[in-house]
Amino acid sequence: MSDEATPVAQASSVFHRSLVFRNRLREAVFGTQDGLISTLGALTGIAEGTHDGRSVVIAGIVIVTVESVSMAAGSYLSSKAQRQYLERLLREEEAAIASDPEGERRELWAMYRARGYADEEIAMIARRLFHNPQLLLEDMAHKELGICPAALEAPAGNAMVMGAAYVVGGGVPLVPYLCWPIPEATAWSVLVTAVVLFFFGALKGRIVRRSWWRSGLEMFGVAGLAAVMGFIIGRLADRWIIR
Repeated sequence: MSDEATPVAQASSVFHRSLVFRNRLREAVFGTQDGLISTLGALTGIAEGTHDGRSVVIAGIVIVTVESVSMAAGSYLSSKAQRQYLERLLREEEAAIASDPEGERRELWAMYRARGYADEEIAMIARRLFHNPQLLLEDMAHKELGICPAALEAPAGNAMVMGAAYVVGGGVPLVPYLCWPIPEATAWSVLVTAVVLFFFGALKGRIVRRSWWRSGLEMFGVAGLAAVMGFIIGRLADRWIIR
């Protein structure tokens, strides 16, 4: 029994780590990308509207700080809400297995028969599953509800990754304003952010096994759009509102 359980436990552990990595990767990509793009657009607009490096730096620090906390909180609350909902469905399925095992057995037979299994195979699967309530719950939850219990997200971990990623991303377009006056700082901010986004997009493309240069150019284009929008809004504010 222990010889069989060890490979299963190892496979389950690897699967769980893979799911955790995918969840963390999603939060890291979203947080970094949003930090780069939104901060670049905001700082470009503020720089063009005020022409004051100190104001840009102060605004940038406030934006990155507040937005990183907001993004982390949003990630935490959304992940927690989703986890609580899925846990409720799992509890309901567990209660159904306990209160009506024969009904669940019929559902199990119907699901496997619909997938083309022979009756002898289904009987063997059902016998194994009904001798292991936890495995039965996982199988029914996955096939009937589309839920993988091992894939339930950790809200606190997601929030920390999201917040840290936003700070890293938001810091990239802000740093040039600490080093140069407005005209040069704006140019460097746009250039550095665009280059980072290109490499970030290329890396994402490699991870998901898509064209790295297309993914990089896509990110590069989004950075350019954010900078142009920020520039236009800043110019309009400078001309029609501030003055």
